[in-house]
Order: sequence, then structure tokens, then C-alpha cells
Amino acid sequence: MEQIFLFLDIDGVVNTSINADSQFLGTYQDKDLRGSPSPLVKPLLKAIDQAEHIKPFWMSSGWREHSNIWNRWAGIAPWTVGYPITFAKANYVIGRYRKQLELDEIDDSKTIAVIYHSGNTPKIVWIEDGFSQSAIAWAALDQRVNLINTVHPSDPLLLGIQAWNIESILESLDIKLT
Repeated sequence: MEQIFLFLDIDGVVNTSINADSQFLGTYQDKDLRGSPSPLVKPLLKAIDQAEHIKPFWMSSGWREHSNIWNRWAGIAPWTVGYPITFAKANYVIGRYRKQLELDEIDDSKTIAVIYHSGNTPKIVWIEDGFSQSAIAWAALDQRVNLINTVHPSDPLLLGIQAWNIESILESLDIKLT
């Protein structure tokens, strides 16, 4: 099976305010962390964890090193926290893509991090609640990249991993919920 690198954001994708009930996720450095996942999040995280062909990365600007609290909550192994990356790594990507993309180290920091981690993997799936112009431009240049936007096209308040988008997510990742 073709290897997939999955880049998954948290706020607006896994953690959404539309799910009114906030849940205790765990404690990190004596701090209680809470979130509002949809009912589909835990089964999806477990299915990703069981899929040997998927290499998952957390890409959250809000949760950063706290991202793996979601793994503990779901009862799965920790994932690579792919954001942020070092200045040297960001400069490498900016230099390499200078002719193809106009990348700003601050405005495009997530795109830069995803490009850095993606390497030569055959397939890249990036799930985010809205993409920057640099991410869209990169996906247009690189046929391996599949961007999945979790903001509903007709109702921006309906976001995250939900019934309306779960099938396209599962299909892109070549997995099933158990």
C-alpha cells in the first residue's frame, strides 16, 4: 500500500467549538487541558494509528508540544509533532522553493513545516481548517498533495471532522472506521 504522510491540525479540525461539551483530555505540566472533539475524532485517530501506511504529524500552532495529549485521550501512540520547525529548517525550505513559491517565514510557517517533513513520500494529505495561499500554490505544483479543508463550504460555523466530510477523509487516507 502507498505510504501517506498525514499532516493534521487540531483547532478547527480535531478540536471545535461547535461541540458544546468540553472534555477533560489530560494534564500536561500540571495544567488541565480540555477540548471539544466531534464524536468522529476518537475513531478516526484510532484508525489512523492502526494504519501502517500512514505516518501522522501534528501541525498545530496552538497546541504545539501539547498535541500528543490528544493521542493519550484517544488511547493511541504519540505522533511526531511537526510544527514548529527550527529557523535553519525553514530557511532550507525557503531556499529550495524560492523560484517556485513566495514563502514568508512567518506567514507561511505551517506550509514550510509541511514541505520540510514531506520529503519524497508518494502521497501527502494535509487536513486543516482553511489553507494559506502558499499551501494552495504548493499543492498546485505538487501532485502528491491533497488538501482537505474542514470548513464547510456553505456554513463556516460547521467545521472540523464531521459527518459531512468524514468519507472524503477516510477515502484520502485509504482507511475505514471500526
